[in-house]
Amino acid sequence: MRAIFSFLLGGSFIFSGWVYGAALTVSNAEVPFGDLVSEQIYHYNRQTPQIATAGRLNPSAAVELTALGFKMILDLRLPDEGVADERARLESRNLHYYNLPIGYVWPNAQQLSIFKTMVEDQKNYPLLIHCMSGNRVGFLWAIYQVQSRHTSLEAAILQGKTIGLKPDLENLLRKNLH
Repeated sequence: MRAIFSFLLGGSFIFSGWVYGAALTVSNAEVPFGDLVSEQIYHYNRQTPQIATAGRLNPSAAVELTALGFKMILDLRLPDEGVADERARLESRNLHYYNLPIGYVWPNAQQLSIFKTMVEDQKNYPLLIHCMSGNRVGFLWAIYQVQSRHTSLEAAILQGKTIGLKPDLENLLRKNLH
């Protein structure tokens, strides 16, 4: 808390009523808590000190994500959901971008492997994982927690719901990870 307080006293700037600046990444690779993120980043959650999740990103979110210190954006949306436009906006702000299209079906082994690699590779931190609503992010996060982190199914589903997991994909989780 002291690092944020000292930063706020020395050199922050205000944008649309929110405080932004590189020092919001409190220890070089940390993502901010939700109270420092605007509604341009829908349904934002800090999952770990280095990983945040969200739903859709409004077009002006690229400026905010840069100011908040994000390095990598992992987009789980399908190509027809505006992926190309978002890639261009984010890359123009020098953010790394990776699209891993996830539909509303069980992901294949390659998709799960890519997700695991992206989440565990510290070169991607600070990392934001997003889709349109948070449902697919919560879904994939819960699968990762069970399969790679050996979290119980119920605990993983609770984490997924915090992110935005909805009943349709929760049911698919329960069916496949019983």
